[in-house]
Amino acid sequence: MICPSCGHKNIQGDDFCANCNEDLAALDGISSPKTEIGRSLLQDPIQKLSPKKPVVVAGNLTLAEGIEKMNQSKIGCLLVMDGDKLQGIITERDILFKVLGQKKLTSPISEVMTTTPDTLEEDDSIAYALNKMSVRGYRHIPILKEGKASGIISIRDILRYISGHL
Repeated sequence: MICPSCGHKNIQGDDFCANCNEDLAALDGISSPKTEIGRSLLQDPIQKLSPKKPVVVAGNLTLAEGIEKMNQSKIGCLLVMDGDKLQGIITERDILFKVLGQKKLTSPISEVMTTTPDTLEEDDSIAYALNKMSVRGYRHIPILKEGKASGIISIRDILRYISGHL
């Protein structure tokens, strides 16, 4: 659903625009979700997914060290931090598409990471997270609490949540 006021792409069924808070409920074609899972996705916050504590690294860590950290932790991404400030995210896809054959494994992660990644807040809806992941092609999104990285969710977390409702 495109907001007529600001042009922001919202999730079908949202009552208000996520960008400008414009009332969308009165627009033609909008109806409340008719299933329990639909209502849950729109109403339940990301907190219900129990976001995992992120594995954080400094930007000067080498790619080889970052890959080893991912393998040891059995995860698909690392958050790159400078103190409390989120600098970027590096994912297994970044390594596949940006590193192999193009960068040396001794290069710092900061040369490959996605800078200023999109983030979500703990109280954002699961449907909003799913929509952002779908529209932007993300598999992982950092979660902030009071402006600081507090967790990370993956598409697998959302799929587990959905399968628990089936």
